[in-house]
Amino acid sequence: MNKNFILIFGLLLYFTSCDVVETPYMNNENVNPIDTNSNSYVKKVLIEDFTGQKCPNCPSAANEIKAIQNIYGDQVVAIAIHASAAFARPSTDSTDLATNRYQYDFRTSWGDNWHEFYDINGELPKGMVNRTGYSNNHKLFYEEWANAVTNELNKEADFGIIINSNSSTVNIKTEILNNLSGSFGLVVCLTENGIINWQKYISENIEDYEHNHVLRSVLVDEELSNNSNYESGQEIEKSINYDLTSLEQLNIDHSYTNSISGPGTGNAGDWNAENMYIVAYIYDNVTKEIMQVEEAPLNN
Repeated sequence: MNKNFILIFGLLLYFTSCDVVETPYMNNENVNPIDTNSNSYVKKVLIEDFTGQKCPNCPSAANEIKAIQNIYGDQVVAIAIHASAAFARPSTDSTDLATNRYQYDFRTSWGDNWHEFYDINGELPKGMVNRTGYSNNHKLFYEEWANAVTNELNKEADFGIIINSNSSTVNIKTEILNNLSGSFGLVVCLTENGIINWQKYISENIEDYEHNHVLRSVLVDEELSNNSNYESGQEIEKSINYDLTSLEQLNIDHSYTNSISGPGTGNAGDWNAENMYIVAYIYDNVTKEIMQVEEAPLNN
């Protein structure tokens, strides 16, 4: 196989309201490995993958994330955001109800709000790479993600993030790497890997599909600090207390009462803390561009 290309094969079938794209490949000719010897922090990139269990082409987007991470490792972080009435809401089809198919609710209030704010409009599979291009060119087909990731990784890192957490507290330390001015926000999310449940893939209904990077909750979405001027070497620390049981119940309640993409089944629990991760990122409040992201196991 030509080493300059990673080819992801997938049969693509037209499906009403679910965007179908050409079989994607990653052009690896312009990939420049990031020099990690010059700084203890390196630039990292976030892919926000808007997806749904009933979206027949969405597994191809998940495969693309794997391919990109195979090249860049932990410099690429992903969040799978299940949203949209058409593809993420638990099924009300009589056959699905009879077979308990597509009855789990992966949606969250945060995911639903981001889906609306960033105008995804159920055009799945689509995503954002560091939210660059907002507000006109931020929605990318998965075949566009690889080049966007390469472009972002070639930018200088302005922030470094360190995550330390246990079963009740998350500590985030942000280090300023360059003199900066502006307004920046901090978001701290919970994601989960290894969730086995139903997934549509082309014409198949897969019962034991593995869902990864699934957004479970947002612990913090607030200003990084009250300052607008930052000096290189400055450190900002944030301590967040959380209760996993309460957060899980919030998702269950949201499923029952979801007014954005429709009420669900309330079947949104059974979280596994052993498979959960903290994802923290800093973004520009004006452009919405994500400046840096970090990921760590929930109990690290």
